[in-house]
Amino acid sequence: MRNLLGLLILLPMSALAAPFPATSSSALTNPEKGLYFLHKGFTLKTEGTSWIPVATSEQSLLDTVRFAAKDNGKGVLSIRTDKVAKTASLELYTRKWMRDYPNYGFEVISAKNFDLNGSPALVVDMLSRSKNKQIRQVVLKNQDRVAIMTCLDDKATFSKSLQSCNQIMKSFSWNEEEKKPVAAPSTPAPATPTTKQ
Repeated sequence: MRNLLGLLILLPMSALAAPFPATSSSALTNPEKGLYFLHKGFTLKTEGTSWIPVATSEQSLLDTVRFAAKDNGKGVLSIRTDKVAKTASLELYTRKWMRDYPNYGFEVISAKNFDLNGSPALVVDMLSRSKNKQIRQVVLKNQDRVAIMTCLDDKATFSKSLQSCNQIMKSFSWNEEEKKPVAAPSTPAPATPTTKQ
């Protein structure tokens, strides 16, 4: 009887699971619903676009997920997260690596601060001088977490990819638990003596 009860409890959960981990066929990680990154502390939706998560064969120390259009275009959107000091400013974090971009053949066209769904963000547009590529990066910081979204495509087709990239990037939102500052533990109030009457 206990085995039957356990089976009845686990069966609906396994029906929602993906046949392969971190694939879009799972109802629990469907990027259209914005659930793909819940375990990382934020949501990001692909609803209304033809972009889906894609497997990558690259070995990387960075925690990165890539999305690409179903029509096999060359454009990709990658999202990676990083840990930083809570006191580090978004500008300081980005300035550190922006000055290295010319060494990799990228020219920064523009960089500006803006607000994305209640979180401070920085958008950086770049061109590759040698590889005929164009890039837009959006960087967001929340306490000690940073999310970096990078849209990349050939210059000729970048504006088309950018429409979908922007739509996905605009859906970014930190989870409410992630937004709350950690409260200091409260000390109990001293007990007040009671007097007998």
